[in-house]
Amino acid sequence: MSTTETGNSSSTESEVSGLDYEETQLTLAPPGGSKSEPEKQRGFSESIDLSFGRPALEAHPKDPASGSSDGPVSGAGKSPASKAQVVGWPPVRSFRRNALRSCTYVKVAVDGTPYLRKVDLDAYAGYQQLLTALEEMFSCFTARNYTNERRLVDPVNGAEYVPTYEDKDGDWMLVGDVPWKMFVASCKRLRLMKSSEAVNLAAPRTAQGCTTGRPAKHRQHVLDLSGFPNLGTMWKQFLSKLPRKSSKPDASSGSASHPSNDCTDLFNGNPIQRTSSGNVVPSRSTTVKRTASAIFPSSVVTSIEPLLLFKDVPNSQKQNLFISKLNLCCVVFDFSGPNKNSTEKDMKRQALLDLIDYVDAGASRFTEPMISACCKMFAVNLFRAFPPNMRSCTGGGENEEEEPIFDPAWCHLQLVYDLLLKFVESSSLDAKIAKKYVDISFILRLLDLFDSEDPREKDCLKTILHRIYGKFMVHRPFIRKAVSNIFYRFVFEADRHNGIAELLEVFGSVISGFALPLKEEHKLFFQRVLIPLHKPKTLGVYLQQLTYCVTQFIEKEPKMACSIIKGLVTHWPVTNSQKEVMFLSELEEVLEATDTADLQNCMVPLFRRIGFCINSSHFQVAERALFLLNNDHVISLVSQNRQAIMPLVLPALEMNTRSHWNQAVINLSQNVKKMLAEMDEEIFLACKKELGEEEEKRRIAEEKRKMIWERLESRAALQPVTGNTAVLVMPTVAPPITAALT
Repeated sequence: MSTTETGNSSSTESEVSGLDYEETQLTLAPPGGSKSEPEKQRGFSESIDLSFGRPALEAHPKDPASGSSDGPVSGAGKSPASKAQVVGWPPVRSFRRNALRSCTYVKVAVDGTPYLRKVDLDAYAGYQQLLTALEEMFSCFTARNYTNERRLVDPVNGAEYVPTYEDKDGDWMLVGDVPWKMFVASCKRLRLMKSSEAVNLAAPRTAQGCTTGRPAKHRQHVLDLSGFPNLGTMWKQFLSKLPRKSSKPDASSGSASHPSNDCTDLFNGNPIQRTSSGNVVPSRSTTVKRTASAIFPSSVVTSIEPLLLFKDVPNSQKQNLFISKLNLCCVVFDFSGPNKNSTEKDMKRQALLDLIDYVDAGASRFTEPMISACCKMFAVNLFRAFPPNMRSCTGGGENEEEEPIFDPAWCHLQLVYDLLLKFVESSSLDAKIAKKYVDISFILRLLDLFDSEDPREKDCLKTILHRIYGKFMVHRPFIRKAVSNIFYRFVFEADRHNGIAELLEVFGSVISGFALPLKEEHKLFFQRVLIPLHKPKTLGVYLQQLTYCVTQFIEKEPKMACSIIKGLVTHWPVTNSQKEVMFLSELEEVLEATDTADLQNCMVPLFRRIGFCINSSHFQVAERALFLLNNDHVISLVSQNRQAIMPLVLPALEMNTRSHWNQAVINLSQNVKKMLAEMDEEIFLACKKELGEEEEKRRIAEEKRKMIWERLESRAALQPVTGNTAVLVMPTVAPPITAALT
């Protein structure tokens, strides 16, 4: 067929089909040549833009009035097309291009396969639908759900593939690390990467959670939100107050401010960075970022997967795994609901158990980064503010009957306390290095935790404080001073603290280690702290521990027994019978630990107070005082000082046998009288005779007083008082009885 015939045939077919084949003819001429040349070839990139839906050459509808096209002129003398301009090969009409504009197509590549696929991200509502579509697209893969992600597995060779994507900055990230709308706006292409390569691509991070691959200027102003549970709401409030980027479309910022429901948890805990321009962008590195779970922030992840076991990694990587697990445990969860973040809570619990086993094994020494990460994790999990105590401050030992309050987060707190205890006790911990992190601030915040109402927590704290006191000798003076300040505030200001008993129990073992002779600091602690601790109404809560501390001091320095006895007599609770019984119990223990020679200066005030207690109308006080006199050590003490003690207690015993209302008290009083009579009958009879003489004197004085009042009444009756006149009664002659008495 000739060239003329071929041209006529093409024109006829063009009129029938409505397509201009001269525009779409494939030729061998190089790109960029003149369109008038018949051999011109149009490349694919010239026809359709690779951004899918954004064609480089826009075609406009034809003007019905003029019949001309509004599109750009391709040539000077070119006649307009009879129908809408079409571009590319195969030809694509305008309605198809308009449909492409509303799509977000990205390419999907698989490691080890020579072909690519495309997916429309706008066609899916979340990550779950996208992963399902990828599984259907590549039928050779099967999906498996893991603890923190979903992977595609090739059943033939067993290879695992993790979906990753490249964002607009050219950074490769894991699918699921950012909210869905942010992912759609920033994704350029997808890649199913082998899981081994994805782990190796994770950038190593410093202890502060910053990527080391970034320049220093991009690591400034990092806001670490890892210690807060409700980070999604905080992120929304924080982003709403920051300026938005004018060069970016509103969709990117809107997706960050209003994440979809499917990705709310994915957004919790992501760190943010402030660039030099003042805009807030997600924290990225030049490699894939790895998170153990969507609820855990990316700032807690190091170069190794934190969910691995220590036995599964080489010794050179165990330190990194240790720090990675510690950073993972820095996330604090809300335990107000039983079903909140249950999967992540189990992951944290398992990580804490692994850390405890590793520290307990003592495989290697703690390096400074490990110590720093440990102290940071302890501070994040333990140091917290307690709610105000609404219980009424009642007296005596009534507080012991109150129901204890248990912390709902104890399942995690217990493991953290166990780890802290093993960390301090470990022989692999160098105290010279650790004292920089277990410093004064750390100890003060640890002491504040003693105000917890959970008895389990206070029991752990007292053991840990004792180990810290023994491990860090440089902090011993400060610990004693800080605990003394807590006692001062309790006695003279607050009158309420939940950990006095535990602190006294720790100090009991500390006092037993004091060297002799006692320092002036320790004597002041005894005088200014232990003795005033008998004043508060809640003495019954910590009486046992306080008595132990007092007896430890007396064993070290017996002469201090006189000081404690005088202090007890000074602070004696006259109107509180329960505290009187407690004081008598403590007196018995003090007297048992004291020799007679050390009590000479306080013997009289002590047994005078015991005599008052014997005469108490409260039968428990009188009974306890009588039991005290039946103690063997007290009996020997009375026997050695019977000339001074018998005159003090015998009148009280005699009065009880005559007029006390309780029969048990009467019987005990008679037994004590009999014991004193057998001890020294001569002194007993002398005291009894002296008691009779004193009673006779009191009877005569009472009769004298009665007669004087009768005489005054009779004289006043003889001179009636009228008005407001003052009357002075002066007898002219004294009666015989009055003269005899005077």
